[in-house]
Amino acid sequence: MKRFALAVLPLALVAGSALAQTSSGLWNYHFQNGIGQYLTGEWDSPTGGALNLSCRRDGNVAIMAQIKGQAPRAGSILVLSTSSRAGSSDSRFATNAQGSAVVRATSPAFRRLWANLRANDIVTLRYADGRTSVQSLAGAAKLLPAKPCG
Repeated sequence: MKRFALAVLPLALVAGSALAQTSSGLWNYHFQNGIGQYLTGEWDSPTGGALNLSCRRDGNVAIMAQIKGQAPRAGSILVLSTSSRAGSSDSRFATNAQGSAVVRATSPAFRRLWANLRANDIVTLRYADGRTSVQSLAGAAKLLPAKPCG
């Protein structure tokens, strides 16, 4: 019995670390308190980046980004550049005092971003000060519904 337990333990450790590594680049969805959050990356991480699209009941969407655990500077422009072998497309959003952008889910700019997130391979988060982070869009086409925040 001890041999079986010792043989299974290393497998469990390998499986656990593999799950932690693969989940950082995939899209996740959470719903809480009337807000549906679509996110990728590692939030509050000192390395890498993260993108969070929070769909609110009132029809607004908060676009929140972090690079190395930091939001873009308040009042700056956040650029989200989606790309694949077919080309790239930039979406620009002005940030508020908290460093996030709030737009209507039905706005042409957000609908275009949403469609591009579903159709492309990567999204590059670009801050006005030049910092960038690249996030995989693997799984976005399956997780993000065709209608933005639908």
